[in-house]
Amino acid sequence: MSDMGNESSSKGGRAGKVGNPGVIDRAFAILDCFTSEEPQLNLTQIAARSGLPISTTSRLLGDLRRHGAITRYRDGNYSIGNHLVELAQTAKPMLYIRELASPALDNLERATGLHVQLAMLEDGDARIIDRRIGKQDLPIYYHIGDAMPPVPTAVGRLLLAFASPTVISDVLDDDAFIWPSFDSPRPTPQEIRDDLDAIRRTRLAVLTTPGAPVHSVAAPVTDRTKSVVAAVGVVVRTGTIPLQQLVPLVKATAKDISRRLAGPKPRRTLPPWEEASKARPSA
Repeated sequence: MSDMGNESSSKGGRAGKVGNPGVIDRAFAILDCFTSEEPQLNLTQIAARSGLPISTTSRLLGDLRRHGAITRYRDGNYSIGNHLVELAQTAKPMLYIRELASPALDNLERATGLHVQLAMLEDGDARIIDRRIGKQDLPIYYHIGDAMPPVPTAVGRLLLAFASPTVISDVLDDDAFIWPSFDSPRPTPQEIRDDLDAIRRTRLAVLTTPGAPVHSVAAPVTDRTKSVVAAVGVVVRTGTIPLQQLVPLVKATAKDISRRLAGPKPRRTLPPWEEASKARPSA
């Protein structure tokens, strides 16, 4: 099968310098500075990461604070605000899949000690909706919520295999898909299409690009209609563990998550105070 590129090859991270940006662009340049590893940053760090002047950064942070999108602490640090968390709750399908998949991802990480990914296809990219960090030190720099290019990643290529012909054409037709910079042959669009056919037949993506620092394997997650809605994968440092040894575990994890998605939606257990509020007759 075709090989995986550098699993850390995303679109270079969402935060960064912006050219002639509008207000929305600048606001998101600020919001994209925060990560799960660094949820709090000071003004200087945010300005440096966003590429915006200190004065502009300070003014926009004030605007975002007024809308509850940013929180400022007494020590001067900032973090994502509660209003954005509330808005994120509207992303029901993504959050629902992540919630149901969480125990299975925990089990896979415990069984392998490796880096585990859960991704969905969004605008032709593999969007990481959850992950577990394993014991191996890997060159992986993305975070939950980041988008990865689909072709050089196992989860991405598997999702692309089950995407619509239009999406596949959008990614491959102009031969401009992202490919890692390490020294390995760049596959042609036809080679990728052949590999996507094989992935659809086997329902498995195994990527072992010569020269790549990491290899990976991924399997599809389906919903109650048997449609592929996500992919679960494992990333391993090259030359440490045979990927075929991991295939049964990854397949079993995907099957477990799919079973959870196909079952009845779990009832939410209300906390005692909310139960009491529900039961109390209105005045």
